Amino acid sequence: MQLNNLEPTETLQSRDDQFNKKQHVNVYTAAVVFFITLSSAAYGYAGSVIATTLTQPSFIAHFKLDTAPNAESITGAMNALFYTGGVLGSFFAGWSSKKFGRKFSAGFGNGLLIISGALMTASVNSTMFIAFRFFSGFGGVIILSSVPIWVAELAPPRLRGILTDLHAVMMMFGYTLACYVGLGFYFVPGNNQWRGPIAFQMVLPVIILCGLYWLPESPRYLLSKDRVEEAREIIFRMHSSPDDPEQEFARREFFQMKKQIRLDTEFATSYWSLFKKSSMRKRMAITIFLEFALMSSGVLVILNYGSIIWKSLGFNTVQILNFQCGFQLTGLVFNIIAMTFVDRVRRPRLIAGGLLSCGALVGTLTALQSFYLGTENRAGLGACVAIIFLFQVNFSLTLDGPTYFYIAEIWPSHVRSQGFAIAMAVLSGTNLMWLQATPYAISTISWRWYLVFTCIPGAAAVVVILWFKDTRNKPLEEIAAMFGDGDMVAVYQRELNIGNLDEGDDSRLGSKNMSGPSVEMAENV
Repeated sequence: MQLNNLEPTETLQSRDDQFNKKQHVNVYTAAVVFFITLSSAAYGYAGSVIATTLTQPSFIAHFKLDTAPNAESITGAMNALFYTGGVLGSFFAGWSSKKFGRKFSAGFGNGLLIISGALMTASVNSTMFIAFRFFSGFGGVIILSSVPIWVAELAPPRLRGILTDLHAVMMMFGYTLACYVGLGFYFVPGNNQWRGPIAFQMVLPVIILCGLYWLPESPRYLLSKDRVEEAREIIFRMHSSPDDPEQEFARREFFQMKKQIRLDTEFATSYWSLFKKSSMRKRMAITIFLEFALMSSGVLVILNYGSIIWKSLGFNTVQILNFQCGFQLTGLVFNIIAMTFVDRVRRPRLIAGGLLSCGALVGTLTALQSFYLGTENRAGLGACVAIIFLFQVNFSLTLDGPTYFYIAEIWPSHVRSQGFAIAMAVLSGTNLMWLQATPYAISTISWRWYLVFTCIPGAAAVVVILWFKDTRNKPLEEIAAMFGDGDMVAVYQRELNIGNLDEGDDSRLGSKNMSGPSVEMAENV
């Protein structure tokens, strides 16, 4: 089928610009996204509570981490088992998000955080604690794999980066909350104050599960299950705006989603099918490379082993706890700032710039530690602290958000859950590797260990600039054309003549074999 009444590309681009101006976030949408991303805060708290817990004297004494000959192994396992559970949780989420929906997956993950939190709080030995850290990681990474997709599929294209970046902001809120709760409980008398911060892990998931029923499901998931009217109601409610009284944007988007989901039923959705097509292999390579590079910047090493790092710099327990709180609070503030520009900068430039800066900062930290580690030079040690905080500023401004929204963007709807599962499995596996190795590395080769986190991000930045696509502001359904999959795009929004976008009105629908201006748009989309 050829496109009827073809218009010049300039006219289509002008229409596209006018259409973009109609995209706004109403109060209901903002409230929904905020409540959904409370799950992100729950994950952030569960993942990072171990950082301050490892600093608590009562925790160290209870598990004999100051006297046990295998203390480093136990410490490494407490972090590593969380991400081992995360690897399995990511693939579970890939299946459950597609089978039962994004909403179910997030709720299931929160339920696991409650159960694992209760049993970790009641732990009588390190084996029990480590075992339920595994289940905490399993549930936490289910959330990590479900929430960004859920938000990205609810958000309008022009604001998708901002709204999905709220996932990273709320994770940082969870990290920060864990630090301040840990600091507060340090001053509680007795031998069990370490149990308080662990028990607090259950608070946010309980709140989330109480409100989960009223949250809207992803309209793309609903359409894939033929729940058309539910999807329509969600789209029209979430994307309404006083500046768009005829709901032109919502009508366009719903029409495009509906046509795209119908077309998606023709495509294979198994993990094996991803290896059979070059464009899917390219997406997999980008996904694996990006997650490995970002997690090889050293961010989780600095976060989870902050107590070891600060202690090696000569600070006492209270100072260490305060530094960790300040480190996380810095991340929260600058993640919020990142939301103001994340959709204005080309994705490859944002990511590559962040990787280069992180590598340079870790390189500087390595050099400073080579001179001042183990000395009494307060100025030199203070410089190390400053660099660690600057690292957090840079990572929060440039890399925390793209870890999630870029992956959600590059995968088409019918395999987005599988693509995100691969991403979160790589994220968890990479963190597992670095976190397991770090206690030994710091105790044996000291500052030299950070050279790893200097070299990998620097090399990765070059690959990102040369290879990655700029997906910002593009409708999710149209990004496939950027990977050479024009045949997987059912319709481009700017090809639609606004009128009666009815179920059977295909006169406005471009075919998979476009010609003329449509071909040019597919190439430049």
